Amino acid sequence: MQSWLIDYQRGLRWLRRHRPLRALAYLERALLAIPTDRLRSPRSSSRRADLARLFFYLGLGFRKAGMRNRAIGSWVESARLDKRGRVRRKLFRVTNRYGMARQDSAEIDDQQAFYGIQLSRYIRSKQSHRLGTRAEIDMIAELIDEHWVRLRETADLPRLTCGQKLELFRSIVIVFPFLTVPHDLKTEDVAVDFSHGRRITDGDRCVCGSGLPYRLCHGRTPGADEALIGKF
Repeated sequence: MQSWLIDYQRGLRWLRRHRPLRALAYLERALLAIPTDRLRSPRSSSRRADLARLFFYLGLGFRKAGMRNRAIGSWVESARLDKRGRVRRKLFRVTNRYGMARQDSAEIDDQQAFYGIQLSRYIRSKQSHRLGTRAEIDMIAELIDEHWVRLRETADLPRLTCGQKLELFRSIVIVFPFLTVPHDLKTEDVAVDFSHGRRITDGDRCVCGSGLPYRLCHGRTPGADEALIGKF
């Protein structure tokens, strides 16, 4: 039996035992070991199905471990590989308009998106691309929260569309302590559909061919757990 398959089966056993962190260790090891150089071979459909299942169970492990946005990212990868699978229906049930894990209210969804955008921007601006001490994490979180409270008091967010909110969230540049924020950080990458010569809007299909909406595929807003650990 191939080594990746052994780790995969061990990961599933730990998931059934409700030990998600132990399961993730095996599933991530399986992901690193699974052969991906034969995706164009006669067995390519079978190999894609193996990868899709692996990403699906990785998502379950992340969700059980409390990393809900990492789970979304893993399920998106599964949906890209298997366009007919059940994971696509699951994605639309558990995500919000930002492509993030759905929260208990629209206001918390907005706050999560604002926090993810600002935290990702701060981490990208650091040479190490990671947060350091607990004191730094608390300082950054408190500063982002202060700007969120100010924004909520001055902007009529319920009247804005998701796209308008994203533009507003990205236009706010927080000057963090001990960090000079260049002006060009105010702008984000612009998604363009070159075949039709126009920008991609929130409801368009992603140009990667996944069949998913852009906001749920390559246009996803990163959650805090993805900003801190990494995004698929």
